Amino acid sequence: MIIKPNLFEFAYIPAWYDQLDRLAELAIPEPWHFRDPAYETKNIYTPILERYIQILFQQAALDHYYAADETQADKAFYIRNEVACFNTGLLTPRYASVFAYFERNKRKDTTLDWYFRGFAEQSSPWLKYIEPLPRKVFSINRGAASCYYPDWNIRINYKHILEDQENANRLPPVIRELENAMLLMDSAVELARRKANYSPSIVVPQMYGEQVQFLLPLCLSNMDKPDVVMVLSPVDGYYSGTTCITLEMAYLNARLIEKPTAPWLLNLIER
Repeated sequence: MIIKPNLFEFAYIPAWYDQLDRLAELAIPEPWHFRDPAYETKNIYTPILERYIQILFQQAALDHYYAADETQADKAFYIRNEVACFNTGLLTPRYASVFAYFERNKRKDTTLDWYFRGFAEQSSPWLKYIEPLPRKVFSINRGAASCYYPDWNIRINYKHILEDQENANRLPPVIRELENAMLLMDSAVELARRKANYSPSIVVPQMYGEQVQFLLPLCLSNMDKPDVVMVLSPVDGYYSGTTCITLEMAYLNARLIEKPTAPWLLNLIER
């Protein structure tokens, strides 16, 4: 079965923001909005959680589609007969997994096949007949493939970062206008490498498809405050730095794997 990777094209979802509020209450408490957001959103209280669930749903749908067989498909996104669910990757304070649960839509005012009942922990009667329950997506193997090596060289794609409009717009305006922006980028990357060598925990993993990448915070205008984040892709004994993303984008990407603990990310949120 093909699952549309857009949550709102898959199911009718009543009172979406209220559902997110209930999920925030059900899960281990954590901040779900930025302290000083770069952009205004309709969702004031849980924009991080909203984005998290939408991307998680999309990945679960894709994993289901590309699964080798029905058993593997069910582990990514369970969808059988009258019920469907996926693992949110969140835990309750008692460390029980939390799932998003759907039933066949019987409403007459929508053509969507599924109806979202709500979020539920693994012991909920809703999930009584689902076995096995879906796994968490965006899980990484904490082995060698997910280790950051601070002694590896970083090859920077200056042209893409400084000349591509989308990338350039993520840099501070004053930096974009400098003629020696390339040299400044070199210095910022070298400073970041030294910091990572001293404190590897400042480098945070993210997933891109099946590959683990790393988020390296760059300080372009202040040695102690990151302005932008370089995405590092492991190649063959070195890292390729082909793009930069904003700090908020970095937080959202990192949160898909686990709750961020790096101080430069925690400074973005209300605590």
